[in-house]
Parts: sequence; C-alpha cells; structure tokens
Amino acid sequence: MSLLSLSCNLSNREIDNKVFIDKAIDSANNLIDLKKTAQAYIYIDSVFLSIKKPSVLDIWKKYHFKENNHFILARLNRDKRELALADLYADSMLNIIKNNRVEVKLKHEFSISNFLKGDVLLEMEKYEQSYQYFHKGKLLADESKNTCDQSDFNSRFAFLNYVQGKYRQAASLFYQAYQNNLDCKLDVEKYMAIQGALCNAGLSYEHIKMTDSALLCYKKAVSFLEKNEQNFPFKKSFTKVAKGVAYHYMGDVYLDSGNNAKAEEYLKKCIDFNGSVGTEIRNAQIAEVKLARLFLNTGRFKEFNATMKFARASMDSLPSPKTEIEWQKLQIDYFNLTQQYDQAKALVPNYLSLSEKQNAGLRKLNNVDARTEFYNLQKDYELTLLKKEKQLSDLYLVIAVGFTIMALFILYQLWRNGKVSKKNNDRLTLLNKQVTEQNLHLQNALTALEQSQEENKRVMKVVAHDLRSPIGAIVSLAGFMLSDNRLQEEDQHLMGLIQNSGSDSLKFVNELLNREAETIEMEKDSVDLSALLNYCVNLLQYKATEKHQKIVLTTTPITFSLNREKIWRVMSNLITNAVKFSPKKSTIEVNMGVFKNSVLISVKDQGIGIPEQIKEKIFDMTEEAKRSGTAGEKSFGMGLVISKQIIEAHGGKIWFNSIENKGTTFFVELPL
Repeated sequence: MSLLSLSCNLSNREIDNKVFIDKAIDSANNLIDLKKTAQAYIYIDSVFLSIKKPSVLDIWKKYHFKENNHFILARLNRDKRELALADLYADSMLNIIKNNRVEVKLKHEFSISNFLKGDVLLEMEKYEQSYQYFHKGKLLADESKNTCDQSDFNSRFAFLNYVQGKYRQAASLFYQAYQNNLDCKLDVEKYMAIQGALCNAGLSYEHIKMTDSALLCYKKAVSFLEKNEQNFPFKKSFTKVAKGVAYHYMGDVYLDSGNNAKAEEYLKKCIDFNGSVGTEIRNAQIAEVKLARLFLNTGRFKEFNATMKFARASMDSLPSPKTEIEWQKLQIDYFNLTQQYDQAKALVPNYLSLSEKQNAGLRKLNNVDARTEFYNLQKDYELTLLKKEKQLSDLYLVIAVGFTIMALFILYQLWRNGKVSKKNNDRLTLLNKQVTEQNLHLQNALTALEQSQEENKRVMKVVAHDLRSPIGAIVSLAGFMLSDNRLQEEDQHLMGLIQNSGSDSLKFVNELLNREAETIEMEKDSVDLSALLNYCVNLLQYKATEKHQKIVLTTTPITFSLNREKIWRVMSNLITNAVKFSPKKSTIEVNMGVFKNSVLISVKDQGIGIPEQIKEKIFDMTEEAKRSGTAGEKSFGMGLVISKQIIEAHGGKIWFNSIENKGTTFFVELPL
C-alpha cells in the first residue's frame, strides 16, 4: 500500500528542478541534524507545493528523504510507528516508478527502492520477504553494471552474514562495498556509506581475530571523515558521531590486545564525542560499560563504580537492552570478584531473562540462512529465464553433467585429503593421549610419594627412572615431527602441546631423581602467570573434550616470581578435579584477576559440589575425602593436600565455596 496513488498522467520528463530539489533536500537534512524533524517535513512539503509539475524522479526523491528519516528514527528508538511510516514510503517509492512505467529509465532508483523496502522488512523480522526485495535490487544493479548500485547489495548481504556470525564473508563484502563506493560521486549518502562500510569491515575482522586489519579499517574511516568533513558542513553532527563510533571500535581492538592505556584513551574519546549526542548515546553507553570492564580487570574499583553509575544513569534515561545485559553481567562479575555473593546472586535471574530475550531474536534470524535464500532466489530467476528461451532441457543436461564431474572431483579430493588427515590425526591423538595419561599418572605418583619418608624416596627414584625413558622418547618424537614442514598449523599446535607437556614431565622426573634431602628450598623464577594458565587450559581441554566439556579462561597479563612447575601442578589439580566432578556438556570457568598486593585465581565448575560432612576434611588426606567422578573416574584424595602445601609455601592461600549439586569454586591467592 502506498501513501499516494498517482495516475499515469504524471509528468515523466526531466524538468529543471534537479538542482533546486537537491538543495532543498540538503536543507531539510540540515534541519533533521538539528533535531527539527517536524520543521524539516513541513519545509520539504512546502517546496514541492511550489513546483507546478514535479517529475516522477522529483516525487521519488521526496519519498526517499522521508523513508530514510523515518527508518533511522525507527531503528534508533525502536519505534514501530516510525517503522510503519518508513514501510509506507518505501511502497510509495516502488509504486511511483511502476505505475508510471519508468522502471528502465529509473533503474538506479528502482534498485534503491527495492533495497530500502528490504531493509524495512528485515527490521520487521520478515526475513524471507526482505531477501526477495534484496534479490530484486541486486538483479537491477547487475543489469546496470553500476558499481554504486552493487555496493548497496554488498553492504546488505554483508550485514546479513555478520548477524548470522559469518564474519569472514561479512568482512570481505563490507570491504568490497567500501571499494565500490569509492568509484561513485561523493555525495552525502556515499560520505556516510564509505565510513560505515570501513567500520563494519573492521568489526568483522575483529571477530576473526584479524586485529591489524580491523585497526587499519577504523583508522581509514577516521582519516576519510577528517579529509572530507569540510565538504559537508551541515553534517557536523553525523561526522562527530561517526568519529566517536570509530574511536569506540579502536578502543575495542586495543582492549583485546591488552593495551589498556590505549583502550582507555579511545573509549574515553568515544564517550566525549557521543555521550551528549542524542542519536548515538547508546554507542557511548556501550563504551562506558567496556571502560568499566577495563577498570574492573585492572583493580581500579573506585573508577569502576563511578563509570558504572554514570552508565546506569544514561541507560535509565535512554534504555538499551543489549547494553543492559552487559551492564548486569559486569555488575555480577564485580560482586563475585569482591566476594559479595548474595548481591551477585540477586542479579542473576534478571540477567538470564534479558539474555534469553536477546538470544531468541538472534535464533529467529539464524533460522533463515541468507546465503541459501539468495542462492534459491537466484536459481528461481535463472530457471524463469531458461523457460522463456526454451532451452531449459538442454541446460539441465549440461548443468547435471558439470555438477556430476565437479562432485566426483570434490569427493575424490575429500577422500584423498581425509585419508591423509585421518592418519595424521590418529597418530597425533594417540601421542597426545599417551602424554596426557603419563602426566596424570606421574602427578598421582608424585602426590602419593610426597607423603612418605625414606621408603617413598627410594620408590620415587625407581618410578622416576622408569618414566624418564618413555617420556624422553615422546619428547624426541614430538620434536622430530615438529621439524616436518608438511604438518598443518593445527597439527603443529597439537604437537607443540605434546612436546611442552613432555618437557614439563621430564622436569618433574629430574626433580625426583635429584632430591637428596627432605626439605629443599623452593626455586622461583619470573613466570608469566597468564601464559602458564593458557598452557594448562589448552593441555587439559583435550581431557575435558572426552566429556564434551568446555574450559573458558579469562586472564590479565602479569609476570612475577613463582615456581612454575609447582604452580602448574596446583592449577592442573584444580582443573582436573573440575573436569572429574562435572557433568557432561558443562562449562568450567578459570578466571585470574590482579589486585594491588596479590593475584586471585578461581576455578569454577557446575558439578556435584562438596557435601557438608566432608568440607572440613577436603584438604586432609583422609578416606572420607575420596569420591568417584561423574564418569566413574578414580580419586586418590591427595591432589588438594599437595596443592595446599605448594600454595602455602608461596605465602598464599587456597579456599573454596561449594553448593552440593550446583557446583564448586576454588580460589587461589598468591602475593605479589
């Protein structure tokens, strides 16, 4: 349904109104930027009343102006009324072209109309219908061979890939849209589209950890805005907002890379640019929450609380569901970190409810695969053309033969590659399993042996001597395989884990062989604790995978004096216990935070918990503390005893919180 049904008598000729109307629309856009939306609509309507015989293109431009502004307001404010008006104007743009039969003459405008109608339907969550309009717009763009029109499709297809998590395809399409737009005349729309494509490409690269490419895109966007902003003085508000968004994304890159100083600088720039601008204040809200996360991770609690209060006040005046979820999660993390568990627990139900609502919308979109939809629409279009040309049967045969040959070739390649990969994977899996089992057996042996006196020392040396040869062979074999340049990157990573694990095991063995006295002063070295935790998690993830479990690690880079092997044994004990006593398909969270005088490490599981009757005995070597794992794994009841001795030897503390059948969290505090 359109706003206005126009007869075919409307003038189709190009009259001398182009410059006049373009200037009028620029003036109206300036009023929009000044938040004078009602005056802008009144002004543009009065301009058209002064034109005696507006052309189809003139009327189309007016509808385009109104559709664009209603749609922007609908997205910013989540206003269904504005979205309905945007839908009506999108229909009017299509109908004025079709009713006056100028689809060929105004092919560019017709293509844009289809794209904008698809945008509205996508916002309405009518995904299949939106894809059909995007496909129509693409066909028109392909026919015109206009790279400017093709950029409109690339940017939309990129967005669909992005929201469905296909970031590599999205990055390629966004960057292609940016390059397409460079070939176009630089008007207001292209000024906005170019910087938007660059920022969106950067976001996509950031998701696939191509941080250098992401940062380059953001810097290009800022440079482009600074170079061209003088050409669009009436877009000062937009330019300021766009720069603020780019600074936000640059802050994200530095935050992920651990450059906290740069991250703080650019996030604060974003807040300064967008914190007082109504149209993008939600972007500033997200930046405020991320800045608060930075303060929390670096132990700056006073600044954390001030930033969280500032963000809370902003969200209370202008709600943002996505930012609300992040704010709630961050507040929960703060309460847990500061051991305010009751306050954290009180926030969890609301956080889970908000997360479920957001995930429901994403699931609905992900149920429809954009690439498949466009592929199917394209095939329908091609089949229609084939029927018209009466060549359908011949082409079917050619296509069938081609696909058969291609399928056979692909199957052959898959079979060949699969055979080689399976052989390598089986060999690597066997080696990794052997090393992991050797480590676990060695750790259990060490734990038991450290409890006895002279007899245990003799037994230890015998066991260590017997273990040294097979472990040395495994390390040598791993080193030999690492020298093979034909190994794939993933295989090299696995082989590196095998070699490192074996090397650590040899160090344990040498420690046993060289232990002459009952008490030896603990040797300490400068250790990167974050790297140590990463290594430990990567090694034990394979053990967790057997129970379909996932280990999630969050750390802060810090280096200080520790005994690397002994701290590794403690963390290995705690994570192994979490795997052992957790059900299948559960998540184990390992977190490390840095405070003024200490480092706090926590290992949290969703397992069976510790019964009240044995909580007081968990760090004692008693039979009551021994329990079987959720998959029947054997427990020796010594790991926590030795772990406590090691942590106390470092001047630290170890404790736990546990709720039976809900999970356990172990905490390790080490002094700096």
